[in-house]
Amino acid sequence: MSSSDPARPPTAAGPPEADISPSKGSSIGRYIILGLLGRGGMGEVYAAYDPELNRKTAIKLLRARGDAATAGGRTRLLREAQAIARLSHPNVVVVYDVGTFQDTVFIAMEFVEGHTLGYWLQAQQRTWREVLDVFLLAGRGLVAAHAAGLVHRDFKPDNVMITKSGQVRVMDFGLAREEARETLVPVAPAQAPPAATRGLTPALGVDLDATMQLDGPPSAQAAPAVSGAAPAGYLGLKLTSTGALLGTPAYMAPEQFSGGVGDARTDQFSFSVALYEGLYGRRPFAGNDVVTVMNNVLGGRLTDAPENSNVPGWIRKVLLRGLATKLEDRFPTMGDMLAALGRDPSSRRRQWVTAFAGIALLAAVAAGGQRLASNQRAVCDGGPARAATAWGPAQRKAVENAFHASGSKRAGQAFIQMARVLDGYVARWTSMYTDACEATRVRGEQSAEVLDLRMECLNERLSGVRALTMVFQSADQGVVDNAVGAAGALPSPDRCEDVAMLRAVVRPPDSPAKRGEIARLREEVAKVNALASAGRCDQARAVGAPVLQAARRLEYKALEAEISYALGQLFDFCLDSKEALAHLEDAVMAAEAARHEQVAIEAAAMLGSAYADLTHDLHQARQWVRLAQAIAARFTGHPLLKARVGECDSVVLWKEGRFAEALAEEQRVLAIRLAELGPSSVDVAMSNNNLAGILHDVGRDQEALVHIRRAIDIFVKALGEDNGRIAVTSLNEGEILTALGRYDEAEKSIRGAIDIWQSQVASSFYVGAALLDLGKAQLGRGDARAAAASFERSLTKMGTQDLHLTADAHFSLAQALVAISRANLPRALDLARSARDAFAGDESSALPRRIEAWQAANNARKPAPPRAAL
Repeated sequence: MSSSDPARPPTAAGPPEADISPSKGSSIGRYIILGLLGRGGMGEVYAAYDPELNRKTAIKLLRARGDAATAGGRTRLLREAQAIARLSHPNVVVVYDVGTFQDTVFIAMEFVEGHTLGYWLQAQQRTWREVLDVFLLAGRGLVAAHAAGLVHRDFKPDNVMITKSGQVRVMDFGLAREEARETLVPVAPAQAPPAATRGLTPALGVDLDATMQLDGPPSAQAAPAVSGAAPAGYLGLKLTSTGALLGTPAYMAPEQFSGGVGDARTDQFSFSVALYEGLYGRRPFAGNDVVTVMNNVLGGRLTDAPENSNVPGWIRKVLLRGLATKLEDRFPTMGDMLAALGRDPSSRRRQWVTAFAGIALLAAVAAGGQRLASNQRAVCDGGPARAATAWGPAQRKAVENAFHASGSKRAGQAFIQMARVLDGYVARWTSMYTDACEATRVRGEQSAEVLDLRMECLNERLSGVRALTMVFQSADQGVVDNAVGAAGALPSPDRCEDVAMLRAVVRPPDSPAKRGEIARLREEVAKVNALASAGRCDQARAVGAPVLQAARRLEYKALEAEISYALGQLFDFCLDSKEALAHLEDAVMAAEAARHEQVAIEAAAMLGSAYADLTHDLHQARQWVRLAQAIAARFTGHPLLKARVGECDSVVLWKEGRFAEALAEEQRVLAIRLAELGPSSVDVAMSNNNLAGILHDVGRDQEALVHIRRAIDIFVKALGEDNGRIAVTSLNEGEILTALGRYDEAEKSIRGAIDIWQSQVASSFYVGAALLDLGKAQLGRGDARAAAASFERSLTKMGTQDLHLTADAHFSLAQALVAISRANLPRALDLARSARDAFAGDESSALPRRIEAWQAANNARKPAPPRAAL
């Protein structure tokens, strides 16, 4: 919210309302009011202080008119809180809290120091490029909302904030609702002014820029404002009675006026109106009153562009499609429209300019500057050639041949899917390379020092691609099975745009020899990452050990952090937890010394989840996650990095037994990944897997089953049916099905996981964990003997790597033995005692209490020892 924009006057006439406005120094919940920021058609916004968290917040308080309005407003505001709370994106305002105040509702949200987009547009003359860049960022916020299944329905410049540092945030999701439930209400045909709007003109105080309600005929007004609750909570309720409509008339889509079915393309229309206004200085549909605007919108009558406008014609062409009267004539998604707005056709003429650069040599000396720009553009066109050294036609053919020679039955499919991932990565890399070069050599927007930083980062990323394709060229079946995941695990090139983070890293030594050695060693780090993600753990260790020694000898902490982190990540693939934890801790320390923030954040977060999941040391786990969060707080943006930290935090919360918080955190992570990566991403599948686990632990197994099957579906499409990740999620599916009493289905899922791991010669620990779950399904079905055999095999396979899992196997075997015969009770009690001892000092799990209850019930029935013979 803005701390400096002027408050707007009341915008609609109506009966007097009760004065519920809080005064300065009064309280709303725990928040202390500092002053009024602004007032609109739906309520007031106040600056406030949160004494518990020692931060400034913005409080939105609904302005209600009458009981019905208060009920509708409460639903709307609670919907706003629920809608935004489901989003976690750098271009969306953060919601902290929601509650009631007197007879209305308040929402506490992030206090944004800055101005609205509307103020920004009016404050001074802006170039079309400046306007477009800001709107593209706002559009990303809408894409995030749409990915979460939400339609904003009230996008306009006054619902977008620009911070003092230039960040762009979409806010006021008060009209948002789930896309699948979106049904708009008819007002009237375009030919005649509806009764609702007849006579509503500026002379009566109607503000076309205000969110407002256009009431229907009197009979409709008498209807209840809110219908019955739907399963989705406040997001599933109807906003208004039949014949009423909410929105901002100047920015509303035709379907909002005429009663069609709205979806994400409704926001696309409003976005196009606002962008048109920002670029041309006037709106695309003329009119000073609601009726005129509505009829022009419904009739598709647009204004012409100003004669003196310098906005390129290709932008207007994109806008006209976004402003199409029919939904199906607009772009399929908001992301498609942003992509179209990001494709400047003039950049595609670069090769033409370069081809005729020789002609420019014949021009006068006055054209020297133009020749220089063309020549520099030619230099910047080298990105594709560089990228081809890592992933070009030669590498593509060699990798394809290696895949087919591996003997894997899914080599062809794996190659196609992997190549698609690498193609997208290299295309993104090439675009960033060209942009970085032109920013210095053509546009003059950045210094040579910044260009060096960005190019060094991009070269590292390309080294990762090169190392991975080299591993792929000697592919065996295991490499083929992990190929898509390995390509997807390449570090994002987006960090190379973050100059602040790049500048923070300690620079390499001045000695050319040392710099050359560091560059060579970074190629080896990339190889370690490639080998690990492809499942070649022993090779990864063998390559990484001398690199770590060399980094320490050179005393270059940034490189030491990178190789320590690469070796630390092996725990995720190779299950060597003790060694991996030591490497991760070294990575954090070295990264902090080198100010290598990205490695410090990722390694600390991974340490948190590793301590929680592998060693069950929750105190250590929480400390490492807190460190990751503290370092990440120093940097804005980086949604995927924040998602990684959030995922690890969710794991720790889960293991701490704070299930509601863990669930909320993982849902935020899922929303980020959906917005940034799309619904078919492997990371999205991982979030669904984690959500399923949390839901299973709180007994919400039907919901858990939906998420785990969603994860399996993504993994199968991305990785194939016999990938190790499929085995993990199939095992989790088996646990959930067992809890639901669907034992035959559970056994099928679990045996499928075992088959995958045995075919891949995976760690015996995995097979042991699967046998534990198999025994539980067999015991649930009543086959105690088969269950006991599975538990015995499980214990021999798992060993003592995870003491809690071993304890679970001991207790499960105890139950199976007693089910077979009461004569087995002495051994069963010993097993239960051993299982309970494994949880000494750790009461976060429910299993110790189950064991104690079982012990108490069976100790009383323990047979007395035989008497000694006289």
